[in-house]
Amino acid sequence: MYFTTTVKLAVDDATSEPIRGAQVALFDRDRLSRDDLLGSGTTDENGEARFSYSSDRFSDDVDERLGGMFPELYAVVTGPDGEQVVSTRAEAEPNSAEKLIGIRIARDVA
Repeated sequence: MYFTTTVKLAVDDATSEPIRGAQVALFDRDRLSRDDLLGSGTTDENGEARFSYSSDRFSDDVDERLGGMFPELYAVVTGPDGEQVVSTRAEAEPNSAEKLIGIRIARDVA
């Protein structure tokens, strides 16, 4: 099974200005094993990074036993120094292949 997910970054203010050139990684959250990296990239002029991946990147025996056919997606944004700016791991939806993950970041952090 193949999936495509877009992560969209915008400034969290009235302008909702897209955040260009940011480093973003997309992960599958796992409960009993290490989270799976599904891809990493840089946001474009619209503040979007698009990820295409297949189920073999995140599915394992544990997922199958628990009945999960879809990933629990979350995104991590890192700054120029490689430090984590924001993570949506706590908001990951169980067994859901989201097509869009929108993240709003404070202007002073963006």
